[in-house]
Amino acid sequence: MANIVIGTAGHIDHGKTTLIKALTGIETDTTSEEKKRGMSINLGFAYLDLPNNQRVGIVDVPGHEKFIKNMVAGLPGINLVLLVIDAAEGIMPQTKEHIDILTLLGIRDFLIVLTKVDTVDSDLKELVIEDIRDQLADTPLAEADLIETDAVTGTGIKELLEKIQAHSEEVPERSNSGSARLNVDRVFSVKGFGTVVTGTLLDGAITVGADLYLYPSGKKTRVRNIQVHETDVKSAQPGQRTALNLANIATEEIQRGDVLSVSEKLEDTWMLDVKITCLPDVDGGIGLWDRVRLLIGTREVMARTVPLGVDWIGPGEEGFLQLRLEEQVAVKERDRFILRSYSPMQTIAGGEVLDAAPHKHRRFKVEILESLKAKEEGSLDELITDFMVNKKQPFTKEKVLLEYLGVAKEELQPVLTEMAAEDRVIETSVGYLAHASYQKLVSQATEILSAYHKQYRLRFGMPLEEFRSRMRGVLAEKEISALIALLKKDVVKEANDKLALQDFEVTFNKYQQAAKEKIEQTLAKNGYTPIKKEELFDIDKNAVEVLEALNGDSVIFLTHEYVLLGEIFAQAVKLVQDYVAEHGQMTLGDFRDLTNSSRKSSMLILEYMDKQEITKRVENYRVLGS
Repeated sequence: MANIVIGTAGHIDHGKTTLIKALTGIETDTTSEEKKRGMSINLGFAYLDLPNNQRVGIVDVPGHEKFIKNMVAGLPGINLVLLVIDAAEGIMPQTKEHIDILTLLGIRDFLIVLTKVDTVDSDLKELVIEDIRDQLADTPLAEADLIETDAVTGTGIKELLEKIQAHSEEVPERSNSGSARLNVDRVFSVKGFGTVVTGTLLDGAITVGADLYLYPSGKKTRVRNIQVHETDVKSAQPGQRTALNLANIATEEIQRGDVLSVSEKLEDTWMLDVKITCLPDVDGGIGLWDRVRLLIGTREVMARTVPLGVDWIGPGEEGFLQLRLEEQVAVKERDRFILRSYSPMQTIAGGEVLDAAPHKHRRFKVEILESLKAKEEGSLDELITDFMVNKKQPFTKEKVLLEYLGVAKEELQPVLTEMAAEDRVIETSVGYLAHASYQKLVSQATEILSAYHKQYRLRFGMPLEEFRSRMRGVLAEKEISALIALLKKDVVKEANDKLALQDFEVTFNKYQQAAKEKIEQTLAKNGYTPIKKEELFDIDKNAVEVLEALNGDSVIFLTHEYVLLGEIFAQAVKLVQDYVAEHGQMTLGDFRDLTNSSRKSSMLILEYMDKQEITKRVENYRVLGS
């Protein structure tokens, strides 16, 4: 059964708080100021037990114009809204703004609750109902059920409960695959327990004992206790109104608008790429660098607007914006928000976050607009591709995709499998790699190795460690290993811990070829006795660069100083393997006798074999390596 949160909306004094008390028995006006003034200033919370014993949360939001930001703060996670209208007054200006806000936030499920019906005569009531239907004809509330109620006499309360229950049974359960997130809407201290915060849990579950990270401060805290509807529970599920008792953090270190998440990788950002809908009656629309109030989650921050692809977004129009914020926020893609004018404060637009951590854009760049359109309208595979191609890190773990997309693993996995089969993504041990991202890495690797080949024409390739160091600014160590494995299938070859492009071959001119033959002849004549490389440099003026080119090919560098002919080393390996196979082990003296070489020469060769794991030294003898 899905977790349901119901919100109320409507003009001041139209009876929202009284209605909730009649439904639940809970008084949501709790502060002395609220009781004195007779209006809801802050968010009020209650819960309701339906006839089928399902318990749902209720958020009673303020109706007065001055408290609109508090009203918006209560809406994240809302499943159903009760639009409360006084039977004697009908729709008022504040009612209209609430409807605009709710519509802009993407809420489509409403019940219209006509209150105080027993205080008016039937003719006036019918006129008010007719006017309500006329004014809501072009809104998502056009077909909403209207229930006549009176909280004082009890009229319609039973019918309203039945309507709420019928709706709750149709709400699908939320996916539990993301990283749990809670927008803090209240903070207080309970004697003997410490800091407590409340909010509607989004995206995933939270359990007692879990570590949470507070944004934007980055402080770490721990969940000491959880309450849902005033009952202690071991875990809270997405969609539930939740109270968290937190350890290791003071009340003054948290404020409403902060975000708590189990993820330590939620990004604070100064910018947001968004899609907005501008209200039809907004004077002048939204232009470049307008100062606005952004209401998102439970926060209000000031921002500047940068229209993308157009000079301005007119009344009643949709468009893309980049919001440049005056304070950092921690939000996610698909979060909804409201924009209000700086002064006078009026709701002007609302929409959805498409990119929660973008870079600054040129306003009319085609690639940016195409990316935003993909984020807005794209199918799941298009969203995956767009995210993977445009994020900073090329490799993407499945967990990151689940958090970004907000879908269940069962929905994501078949799409990734199909994309991999079509070579649109590559699955590796460290995550998925979009084909376009891989091609960029191929180009980068090709450029690095091409420059190396051009500078060192007689070397087989770049030392592997040097290549890894060049890629460390882009990839983590395990990602570099995964990339090299992919590159070896397509564009590079590896030998002796060196990387080269597959089509690269060392080519000697006639002078270098002559030097090569001299070096190899000298080493062959020396047999199992390694030679210092400086001694070979005297053979020919081209010997220095030629010897470097032969390293790992026909010449083995036993150390940075001593070299041996590759064929001789191969013969030495065969001698050792045959001897150990017959005798079980070999000493330094045994090898010296077999090769008729000096103790020093034998030690150099055997120690190199140890390094290559051909042999393994045990005390004063050797066995074959693993």
